[in-house]
Amino acid sequence: MAKSKKINDNKEIIDVFNYFKILLEIGKMGGIRRPIFSTTSELGTLVGISQQSASRKLTEMENANLIIRNYKQRGNTIKITPEGIASLERVFTDLWMILTVEGRKPVLERITLKGKICTGMGEGAYYMSRKGYLNQFPSLLGFTPFHGTLNLQLLEESSLKNFERLLRSPSKFITEFTEGGRRFGKVFVWPTYLLIGENKVNSALIHPDRTHHNNQIELIAEEHIKSEYRVKDGDTLEVVLQ
Repeated sequence: MAKSKKINDNKEIIDVFNYFKILLEIGKMGGIRRPIFSTTSELGTLVGISQQSASRKLTEMENANLIIRNYKQRGNTIKITPEGIASLERVFTDLWMILTVEGRKPVLERITLKGKICTGMGEGAYYMSRKGYLNQFPSLLGFTPFHGTLNLQLLEESSLKNFERLLRSPSKFITEFTEGGRRFGKVFVWPTYLLIGENKVNSALIHPDRTHHNNQIELIAEEHIKSEYRVKDGDTLEVVLQ
């Protein structure tokens, strides 16, 4: 069985490092952009494992939705899925944060944002129900978010400046994908928590790549915050970067 980690909803997260070398070789052959053709023997040789081990790992990767594979008479066509691409991008981000001067710069102060709950345009529920986004969140944050976002309007100058700092700080991200013939862009994600009374609620601030900067932020959480914690439009909440 593939090595895995547990998260709080008892689902398993596949350890991408079990498959990193194979994903890397498929990507180098162009398997991020299009299906590539390869035999299990060829892939095994490239990564230094037997044909049997390569075949087993490809099956595990297919089951984990890291690749899409179509069987041909003399081999396979293989393409890396959005989840597989996201796994590679997260490794890249971790290495960037470890190996580059910019990435190693610490966030010296706690970043906090204050804002008033406001009603959005209803787009959050639509986007948060897309499988291409939902399938990537559990391994990224440790929870599957509610199908909707909580919108906060930042009013204080200090919160606006902190939001600017946040956008320049290292982030996690959801990779872009295509669903129903439509392309959905990358979304940057910062793990946060909400302070609601005496409750400290795990959440995340999300910022779509193509969104123009404004003074409104979007948050996701496992629960429907308004109904679970009895808050409403106009209430002020504090968001803290984890």
